Amino acid sequence: MNLKIFIVTVFFILGSIEFISFAQNEENKTADTLSHHSGLSHHNSDLRYSVFGPPAPDQLKFQLSFMNSKKQNVSAFNFYRKNQRDKVLFLSLINNGLDNTSQYRVRQISGGAAIFPFNDDDRYQLEAGGTVDKIIDTSFYNTILFSRFTYRPVQGLWLRIGFEYYNGYQLGHGANPYINSDLKSYYFSAKYNFGFLTPMAVIGSGQIEHKTNNRFGAGTFLSGPFNLYAFGGYIKSTDESENISTFAIGRWTPFRYDYLPSGFFVWKHKSDYDFQLGGIFFGNRNLFVQPAALGMVTGMFVSSVTLRVNSQLRQRKLLAISEDYESFDYSLFYVHLNQKINDAANNIGFTAFQFYKLFSGIDFLIFSDPVLGLFYTEETNPLFDLKTFKLVDNHENYISYQIGFKIFNDFLFELIHYPSKKDFKLLFHICYCDPLDISEPVVISIFNYI
Repeated sequence: MNLKIFIVTVFFILGSIEFISFAQNEENKTADTLSHHSGLSHHNSDLRYSVFGPPAPDQLKFQLSFMNSKKQNVSAFNFYRKNQRDKVLFLSLINNGLDNTSQYRVRQISGGAAIFPFNDDDRYQLEAGGTVDKIIDTSFYNTILFSRFTYRPVQGLWLRIGFEYYNGYQLGHGANPYINSDLKSYYFSAKYNFGFLTPMAVIGSGQIEHKTNNRFGAGTFLSGPFNLYAFGGYIKSTDESENISTFAIGRWTPFRYDYLPSGFFVWKHKSDYDFQLGGIFFGNRNLFVQPAALGMVTGMFVSSVTLRVNSQLRQRKLLAISEDYESFDYSLFYVHLNQKINDAANNIGFTAFQFYKLFSGIDFLIFSDPVLGLFYTEETNPLFDLKTFKLVDNHENYISYQIGFKIFNDFLFELIHYPSKKDFKLLFHICYCDPLDISEPVVISIFNYI
């Protein structure tokens, strides 16, 4: 609770700073809408239909990674193609990694694509992907599929229909170590922008082992003065334990950067589940712009009627190490997750603080753009107590750090080390792309939620 008060206070201070800088923001206000950009990349000549901003060069990124965790070796290969429309093609191969619910080791392949099937028009967006993994030392397979179609018929109106499917195994007990699960999710969502007000609604239906759970909800996104925003939403379910509320506050940065901090805080809550995500960004490089903020909040709200095991695939966040820090000079992230289990007698989850400093523009011989990350993590996991013969919550905390740098501007080396746990991650990236000129306004959907 103290942390939440602190974060709210920070945003209040940011709002006060913005009020002092009112004159400067008035000059930039005209640059804070997508409709004022020219040269937008789509085949429709009507500029109202562009939602992705000015053209950006294609990026092809290849990532090789190796991790040693709890005396387990994990190797992975990741690839994606990215442009101003975000990641439009991605693939991930993992050997001996954890499955989507972090219960057991698997060999996994994941992939997907985002296409614009009608004359490459931004108004029609189709996404599809899936994951197949084999549980190591068994003959069992897990399968995840997702698809969604987004339609933007006119400026301000956004419609989406989606379907997700999971068939796999959860850890069991005794003579039945694995229990098969079959999950499905169908949903439809919509939102419309009335200037400073953007109401949105969602309706969905989920099936768990032939049991149907219907959900419906609504929320409102408010765009305030000085690029501040807030959101509140609630989703009702036929299973009351699945009722969930979503709140968000923050500030985006205008396309013509005003050198003031930006940030966000999102909180999702239901009776046995809490999720909080926050971030503060500052420095000369700050790409948390309006489409990124609105897309993230929309995705967080709509994801309440989707499958949780599918979150990483849906967000296209398959890299072994996050690259979110690349959009900022300074960034501080906060993540908290707590899930009640065993009839609320125990908890499982974690709390993490992550600070990054990107030294953009620094070149030394063949090296450039070094990055330094410092992390603090607290984990909660149930352990069996031999004295009481009950599960008890076990708390563990540890620190870690990340270092990285580019070689010849196209090769990226990164290392994360966990000193107290003797674990590490080692990554090597190859990126084929044209240099990104951050002096020009560019839309970066840093969390891939939209």
